Amino acid sequence: MNTINSSNFLLPNIADKLCSYQKERVSLMINDFIEINKQMDSYHFEYCPKCGAYHPVLVKAGKTKAGKQMLKCNACNKRFVCDHGQLTFYSHQSQAKWNDLIIQTQNGNSILKTAAKINVNEFTAFRMRHKYLHFIEVMEYPIQAYERD
Repeated sequence: MNTINSSNFLLPNIADKLCSYQKERVSLMINDFIEINKQMDSYHFEYCPKCGAYHPVLVKAGKTKAGKQMLKCNACNKRFVCDHGQLTFYSHQSQAKWNDLIIQTQNGNSILKTAAKINVNEFTAFRMRHKYLHFIEVMEYPIQAYERD
């Protein structure tokens, strides 16, 4: 992923007042917004996650506080976020933090190391890792529908 230098977007008098951590945060936020826009251009729903309509007609319906694109189904008039059903659904963490967590988990690093690397609380890193491992389990072993006799 290309990282954008936030100083290109900040006015010089504002950039001088920010510390390096704040400049880095601005840069990560800009990269996340660009990544969300790229995903939105190529994201496709075969079924509406709310009503189950096949090939729903979806229109843009605003953005969340976190900047995620909201969509509205014309069949049921309900809104949902474009990452509904994905790993980052209902998460306040950036895509970059999720990517780092996945790498740290696959390398077998501890929760404490992972939390320090992605700059979150240990309990947040634990919940994120739990969600990631559960997501992998569901993808690898989908629940089989049973037949009633």
